[in-house]
Amino acid sequence: MDVLSNILKLLRLKASVYFQADFCGSWSISSKETNEAHFHIVERGTCWLHLPNEPQAITLRSGDLVFFPRDAKHFVTESNKYPLYLEPGILFGSDLSEPTTKIICGVFEFESNVVNPILNALPEVVHIKNADPDNAVWLDSLIQFICRESQSDSLGSTAVVDKLCDVLFVQIIRSWISKNDTKQGFIAALADPSLYRALDAFHASPYITWSVELLAEKAGMSRSAFSNRFQTIMVVTPMYYVTHWRMQCAHDMLITGNKSIAKIAEQMTYQSEASFRKAFKQHIGNPPGAVRKTSGITNL
Repeated sequence: MDVLSNILKLLRLKASVYFQADFCGSWSISSKETNEAHFHIVERGTCWLHLPNEPQAITLRSGDLVFFPRDAKHFVTESNKYPLYLEPGILFGSDLSEPTTKIICGVFEFESNVVNPILNALPEVVHIKNADPDNAVWLDSLIQFICRESQSDSLGSTAVVDKLCDVLFVQIIRSWISKNDTKQGFIAALADPSLYRALDAFHASPYITWSVELLAEKAGMSRSAFSNRFQTIMVVTPMYYVTHWRMQCAHDMLITGNKSIAKIAEQMTYQSEASFRKAFKQHIGNPPGAVRKTSGITNL
């Protein structure tokens, strides 16, 4: 399993469509600033995306996708003029003689409380254009499937839409990596062939005894060159990343399973439960016992 697949498995992505409608006349869709990852698909028509700190509206055309990793404040309207005095939510127009625009809205939820390195590495807004030749094939076909199933009353159509939206998330990340020369962060590391090899090896077997030397070997680099490149791009040291991710995994185990803290410490290759507890609190902010208590699982 590759790095992205491994991380998404732990994060437990759950995507869905929650709204779709035809709009005409004066209308708007606006964010609720929930800090969730939302997306809008323009199935038909043309509309404009307005961002508070951007003087120029972004044109959204049929087949375009716009993604908000943290549900940044925004408005989608029928006009290229910035809307005034609009409350968060959805405002329908009433002039049926006007051309219609069809929009599908969805959300990417993550059931795990693990820190999300993917969303954290993305900008406030990702606009994927259907007119881009590199996007056209996958975007057009995937959106058509989502639109068709979301309008269907067929058995299992909701489940199909949810799975297609899972695929949509992966395609968004792929598109962003291929189209942007990001210099820092997790996605920049995925785009770096050497760092990717090290991350791939680590995420495939996170519980073995890792060292900078072993990670560098997987990357095909010298220890010093690997350490410098890793820290420049990821902004943390290799071993900080290893420990931090392990503690995220341990956090997930504590709230979803019934392994004792001692067993989890052993799986994380710690020599003592005390040293594991210390590392856990340093990275998570709370001791493992407190996290286990909030989960309602009593087997310690």
